[in-house]
Amino acid sequence: MEVAFYAYTILIMASCIAATVSMLSLYAARRSPAYLFVAIAFLLYFFDLTFIFQSEYLSHGVLHDRNMFYAIPSPYLKAILAMGVLESVWIALCYYLNKRNIVLLVAPAAVFLTASLVVIHFLPEGSLRQWCFYSTREVFTAWILLFTLVQYRKASGPYKAGIRKLKVPVVLGVVFCILIVIENTFVILLWQPSTELMNSVAFLFISERNITENLLAFVLALFAVHFSLSASQLRSKDISLPSQDEAEKCYVDFTIDRYCEKHGLTRRERDILCCIVEGKDYQNTASELYLAIGTVKSHTHNILQKTRTKTRQELLQDFWRY
Repeated sequence: MEVAFYAYTILIMASCIAATVSMLSLYAARRSPAYLFVAIAFLLYFFDLTFIFQSEYLSHGVLHDRNMFYAIPSPYLKAILAMGVLESVWIALCYYLNKRNIVLLVAPAAVFLTASLVVIHFLPEGSLRQWCFYSTREVFTAWILLFTLVQYRKASGPYKAGIRKLKVPVVLGVVFCILIVIENTFVILLWQPSTELMNSVAFLFISERNITENLLAFVLALFAVHFSLSASQLRSKDISLPSQDEAEKCYVDFTIDRYCEKHGLTRRERDILCCIVEGKDYQNTASELYLAIGTVKSHTHNILQKTRTKTRQELLQDFWRY
C-alpha cells in the first residue's frame, strides 16, 4: 500500500513538471502570457503536492487521533498555494479571452483568499471547517468555468470558435469539480474513519488529499503536454504558406484582433495584415482592397514598424507565434 501511494504521488508530480516544461517551451516560442501562467499553475500545484508529501513523510509512524483527521496542516501556506494555482489559471484564461481589466484579474483571488482566512480564523476545528476550507477551491473553479461558459454564450463568429477550443478542459473541469465536491463531502462530512485506518499509512494519504483533484491535475497535465506537442508540429510547417482550411481561418480571425490591439494597428492595417497572413502579394492585396500598390507598401511598412519586425516573413513568424 505504501509503495502504491508513493508511486501515485510521483506520477502526479512528474506530470505537473512535464506540463510546466511544455508550457514554458510554448511560451518561449509564442510569447503569449497565457502559456506562462498555465506553466506557473502546474508548477505551484507541484509544490503543493511536495509539501503534502513532506507532511506525510514526517508523520510516518506517528499515532493519530480522530481530531487530526480533520486538521488543516499549514493552512496559510495551503491557501496561498491554492490561490496561486487558481489565480494563474484565471489570468491565463483572461489573457486568452483578451480580458485585461485589472479589477477582473485580481478580484477572484482576493475573494478566495479572504474566504479562506475567514474559515481559518472564525470556524472551530472540525469537519465543517475542513470542508469549507477546501470547498473555497471549488467555488473559485466554478467561477472560472461559469465565466468561460458565459463568454461563449455571448460570443459569435470566429471569437466563439476560439472559445470552443477550450471545450475539452472546460468539460473536464465541470465533471471533475462535481466529483471533487462529492468526494470532499463524503470523506469529510459523512465518513467516520476506523481506529485501524487512523494508525495506517492510508490515514496520512486520505486526510490531506483529494484523489479526484489529483486526477484532474494529471489529466490536464497530459492535455497540456499533448497541446504543446501539437503546436510544435504546427510551427514546424512552412508558415509563409499556411493552409486556409476552415479551422485555420477561424483561428486567424480570432487571433488577428488581439494581435492588432496589442500592436496598435489601424483598421486598414488590419485588412492588409489579413492579406499578408493569407499569402497575398502587394498586387493581389491592392486589387482586393481597391488600393494603390504604393499605399499597400506604405501600410505594410507601418505594420512592420509597429510590430518591430523587419520583413513580411518575420511578421508572419511573429503572428503565428502569438
